[in-house]
Amino acid sequence: MKSGVVLRVYGDRALVRCGQELAELRPKGSLRKEGLLAGDAVEVLGEHIVTVRPRENELGRPPVANASILLAIAAVREPAVSQGDLDRMLLQSEAQQLAPLVVLNKCDLSTEDELAAYSRPYAAAGYPVVRVSTRSGDGIEELRHALPEGIAVLAGPSGVGKSSILRALTGEDVEIGRMTHKLQRGRHTTRAATLYEVSPGRMIADTPGFSDLDLPGVAPERLAQFYPEMEDLGCRFADCWHRAEPDCAVIRAVAEGRLDVGRYRRYLEFLTELEGRPRRWR
Repeated sequence: MKSGVVLRVYGDRALVRCGQELAELRPKGSLRKEGLLAGDAVEVLGEHIVTVRPRENELGRPPVANASILLAIAAVREPAVSQGDLDRMLLQSEAQQLAPLVVLNKCDLSTEDELAAYSRPYAAAGYPVVRVSTRSGDGIEELRHALPEGIAVLAGPSGVGKSSILRALTGEDVEIGRMTHKLQRGRHTTRAATLYEVSPGRMIADTPGFSDLDLPGVAPERLAQFYPEMEDLGCRFADCWHRAEPDCAVIRAVAEGRLDVGRYRRYLEFLTELEGRPRRWR
């Protein structure tokens, strides 16, 4: 019996890494109905996957199991990613209980003042921020060392450089690429998540389609829980929405300049957006 990690799933087959070996395997018995996900930790016997270990978490979009960190990819230029879009990515991270890491790409195209102004609210909120340029290679090693053990997923709008960052971190795993091409030939498939190794114990998921910047499905009264800088203020009103309530610690912090006014205004916009969604009652 061998232990392995599912790198990609193709219908009734999966690409699995067991140590230094790659193999195309089929799930056995009830696993065929239950389904596999990239990131699943499995036990292998012969040419079959016989056991899937309990998942720590499961993302629906992208379909990845056992992810631990989200890389929120942004840029100040070409294309400019609004801070509102970055806020949405971070809310996705918080809602799905993934450790967040802000990655500012294409930093060679921006001035120091622009980069500092963009990243300042996030650093102040406690989010780690790494600046990189895949064109020059600056910051790539810092980003590599910032990744913890486990599986990272990429998020960001089109054109921001997710694929370039993936290539820079992984060196394009040619062996996996060849196996992926072989498995896809001659069959109808949709693009699925694929795991690539950054270093032993650290993997990154190529997650096509994970550019959706919709707000997560949370109740509006819970939105402030996903803002670490608001939670740290410890507003004495447990049910405070931090919008117009008197003696609110968050409103006071904004007025005193201790809380970024841009982040707060976008919070209010998101709050209104969530209030406009139909409620789902159980």
